[in-house]
Formats: sequence, C-alpha cells, structure tokens
Amino acid sequence: MYEIGVWAALQKLSPDILKSASRIYGSSSGSVVATLALCECDVDEIKLVFTTLEASFQRRVGHGGKVLKFLEEVLNKYLPPNAHQLVSGKLHVILTRVHDWRSVVVSEFASREDLIQAIICSCFIPLYCGFLPPMHRGVRYVDGELSIWQANIVSRTTITVSAFAGEYDICPRDGPAAFFTFQLSDCILQISKRNICRLQYVFHLPTRQVLDQLYNHGYQDTASFLKRLRPCQPQKSIFDPSSHVKERKSNPEPSLQTHTKMH
Repeated sequence: MYEIGVWAALQKLSPDILKSASRIYGSSSGSVVATLALCECDVDEIKLVFTTLEASFQRRVGHGGKVLKFLEEVLNKYLPPNAHQLVSGKLHVILTRVHDWRSVVVSEFASREDLIQAIICSCFIPLYCGFLPPMHRGVRYVDGELSIWQANIVSRTTITVSAFAGEYDICPRDGPAAFFTFQLSDCILQISKRNICRLQYVFHLPTRQVLDQLYNHGYQDTASFLKRLRPCQPQKSIFDPSSHVKERKSNPEPSLQTHTKMH
C-alpha cells in the first residue's frame, strides 16, 4: 500500500515524472505498481481493491499462494489488452533465476500474458508462495528482490523508493534509532523495530486501518520529497530501490525505478 500512495502522489502532484521517465525498474510488488501506473489505471480503484486483501484473507499467515493468485486476477482485470505494448522498453521487471540465483531484467514483452507472467515470477516468495516457482519463457524465477543487489541499475540520477526505512529518496522516516545498518553491494539495508514490523505485514496482512495508514505515509513522504526536489531539479525522475543518491547530474536522463513489497 505504501507504493500505491507514492504512485497517487506522483500522479496528482508531479505527473511529468511518470511520463518523462525513460526506464522504470520494478521487482516484487513494485513491478505490479509500476505496471499499473504505466498503463494509467485508476489509482483510487486500485487502492480500494488492495484494501480488501485483509478482509479476503482474514489476516492469516501462510496465504502466499492465494495472494499471488489475487495479484494475477487484479492484473488480468485491470491491465488493458495492449498493456505489453504500453510498457515494453520502459518497464524493467527484475527477476531472480532459480538455477543460478542470478538477477535477470526483462524489458520486452511479447504479449499481455507474457507481461503478467514476468510480474508473477518477480513476486514469488519461495516457500511462502509455494514450493514450485513459476516459469517465464521456460525458465523458473522467484522474487526479484532476492538478487536485486546484483542488478546494475543504479545511477547518480536515480530516485529511490522503498516501503522500508533506509537510505532512499522516498521511504518512511523513522529517525536514527535503527539496530544497525549494513551495505550489500549498492544496497543499504536498515534493521530497525519498525522495519521488522513492516516485514511482518508481508506475511501477516495488517488491518484495513493500517493499510490506509501505509497509503497515507507513502503519499505524504512523496509530497515531502517533491517539495525538496523541485527547487533543484524540476524534471528529475526515477524510482529505484537500491541506493541513496548523493549526487545528481545537471542534465540527467530520466529513469524511474522501484522494487519494494506492497502491503
């Protein structure tokens, strides 16, 4: 829900960021939100759909397979017939290949079904969603976040987004009270009490009230970022998950990247 709040804020407050981005990277549920945004789906309707998750699954642990099926149904219902044409070349879905655990990025899609299958592979959490990973073009893949640190997708012009607090441009602001922070390649991870709670929401769906709060936080954090961004670089764009951007080029090539869990 946090990423849907980010999407809503960008669409309302700075639609040029979504339109001008040359690349949008997404893994896991971030690929779902990125695809829906690129296809210009109704963000308010999508928000309402996902707030029904809690009621549908009654906050049970171990419902990963059902949630994945729910995501597939949402994509089949709301993506237009030409969705693959709308996103090819711009959307970059990050996958983790099972046989060698390497990061793979897919950006061209032959059909709507091909696009949906790539997204489902990127959202598949091993064991939680099932024992047999899904296939895309004859190869088995799992959650893209498991190998995101291998993907060479970050530049100095990247705007990063995460539903977890850390070294990102748009993310929850928990303050410095983290247990510890460590870096894996370009990915900076922050371990804190609140981040552990957010991680639990992936496996144990929160109440509708909490889902609404996550959405509002995503919207507010994005609005705050845009206020900081506009005086410096009005055409800046990007969604990515894996690095804190400390420097910006004066004339960056827009690219929007994201990869976070949707709650």
